[in-house]
Amino acid sequence: MLFQMSRNIKVLITFLFTIYSLNSLALKFSDVEISAAGDFIYEHGLNQESEAGDRLVMRGVELSVFAPVDNNFSGVLTAAAHDEHGETVVELHELYLSSFSLFPRTNIRVGQYFLAIGRLNRFHQHDWVFTRAPKFFRTFFGEEGVLDSGVEVDYLLPFESVYNFTFGFTSGHKWGHSHTEGKKPKTPTHYARLSNFIELDGANGVEIGLTYLGRVDANDNANKLIGIDTTAKWRRGRLTEFLIQSELWYKNEKDQSGERKEYLGWYLFNEYGVSLSHSLGARLDAYKDLSKRNAITNKKSNNISLGASLQHTYTSSEFLKIRTSMAHEFDREEGLTTNKDTRAMLQFIFILGSHPAHSF
Repeated sequence: MLFQMSRNIKVLITFLFTIYSLNSLALKFSDVEISAAGDFIYEHGLNQESEAGDRLVMRGVELSVFAPVDNNFSGVLTAAAHDEHGETVVELHELYLSSFSLFPRTNIRVGQYFLAIGRLNRFHQHDWVFTRAPKFFRTFFGEEGVLDSGVEVDYLLPFESVYNFTFGFTSGHKWGHSHTEGKKPKTPTHYARLSNFIELDGANGVEIGLTYLGRVDANDNANKLIGIDTTAKWRRGRLTEFLIQSELWYKNEKDQSGERKEYLGWYLFNEYGVSLSHSLGARLDAYKDLSKRNAITNKKSNNISLGASLQHTYTSSEFLKIRTSMAHEFDREEGLTTNKDTRAMLQFIFILGSHPAHSF
């Protein structure tokens, strides 16, 4: 335990030293923006079946450097250190070039990045509006989401209403969060998202997105996912009074023998801004295996996994948030509860330096 804490401290010191060095560089090149994000949580299990670790975990430290390279391109580098089963792992998250000026109404990025699919996957974990992702998201995309290396194009369609069409092709050698180089897939990862932003009144608006993603791995296992995401915000001055965020995903798997499996996942999150410093949130989520069969009767199994959570977020400033939450997940199969997990979580998120703003 002491060795692990010592290793965590060494990693943090290395990151802070790197930030200091890069800040010295940034003084010479004023366009260079540097930031570091810290994300650590304490989880406490409230029932015997809970898998909460009952300890304070340095979930992630992220160092980001972003700046224009020249008149046409900008560059982004993001390195992260995070906890994986008690071990601190340092890795490259993102490294890409992007350009808004090569083609009209178009942004292109090339390199390694988080895929612009759905809602959650387009944000880094410390920027999520809740502490822990729903079960279906963790199952479909991993704890942090899907990142890969390739090319992505985002095109603003020439309509009076705001429509964006995003599509990309990535290597597909691995899926989700992996530390191996993977294997060459038979069909690389390919995806597309069409979104529409509807302005309601001034700063208020709704964004609706439709996503498709496909991939066939080296062993001829095929994955197809279709998702719908919705985000709505009502603002009063600087205060976001109401936030509604939801995603619905369908996943279709086909293995090398031709057997198909289908899954469905959904969540709905609502947050009410009491003041600039305090907000209250609640989330419901569900995950269902549409293909699961009863081991005895071989009939389709009546199964579902459900989750609910409540949270309070204290925002000291745009650079510091403290979030407390209570979450309960349970699995039901053939009318019986087979597993349940109730946990309390305390999360601290802070930003050092500048931080890029999100569009919506």
